[in-house]
Amino acid sequence: MKSYRCDDWSRLTGVEVEVHIHGQLLRAGTVDAVMPDATVLWLAADHNGGRTLFEAVEGYEMWTDPQDLPDELHAATHGQQPPNHTDS
Repeated sequence: MKSYRCDDWSRLTGVEVEVHIHGQLLRAGTVDAVMPDATVLWLAADHNGGRTLFEAVEGYEMWTDPQDLPDELHAATHGQQPPNHTDS
């Protein structure tokens, strides 16, 4: 389980993330690309599925581990709690 919700998607390219919506884990993978305005990102195709687009306005959250973030974002990660997972 990833421990940090990253609200700034702009520097997530290449980072391993978990995608959550409404408190539920939807998918995990590597961020393939992010729009310049950081409102949309794509997860790379992998064994979990094809290349997939996610829009922040739709309520998706990106969770990662602080050590996976670029250094300038890593410093801002202290104090956040992991999402609540419920088994389906």
